[in-house]
Amino acid sequence: MHDPVDIRRRFDRLVARIDRRDDYGQLLASGQVIHEVEDVDDVEAWRAEIRRQARADKIKVRTGCNEGIVWALRVRPDQSGSQTEVRRYRELLRRTVPLAVELHHEPSIAVCDGAEVVCVWGRCSAVGYCDASEDVVGGALFEDECPNEDPPALTALAMMHAPRSRWPSDSRGVV
Repeated sequence: MHDPVDIRRRFDRLVARIDRRDDYGQLLASGQVIHEVEDVDDVEAWRAEIRRQARADKIKVRTGCNEGIVWALRVRPDQSGSQTEVRRYRELLRRTVPLAVELHHEPSIAVCDGAEVVCVWGRCSAVGYCDASEDVVGGALFEDECPNEDPPALTALAMMHAPRSRWPSDSRGVV
């Protein structure tokens, strides 16, 4: 596991970055941004601003408005780099989620940005941080036994990334 102070700093930077992200920043990070039409003051101005910023960055985007939503999508002709990142991200979750399950936590993804993930669960204050690009893992979710006496529920994340033999045997069901 990684240095707890560094993990906390990484976690704080990730949350601060996401908190200050505008619509264009969301588009760059996730490849899409979608709003209900009534949540946007001027739909055409919103679309024009997204396209203006994309032109300045020399990236291709598509914007549109239909069925009560306004949207922007990043056009990515070459996906080879992103597929490598997805594989690295999945492998990291395959290694870390079973750790949380063994410690009787119920891991769920709270925040995900690129290769960085923050996992939490509601029964205790345990937080776990992972960075697939740097292979950094740390936090109480992956290191400390859950203090809650009740048996853990089986989360979707645990079902996807922990082998069935490591699922909690006295689980309360899927959350």
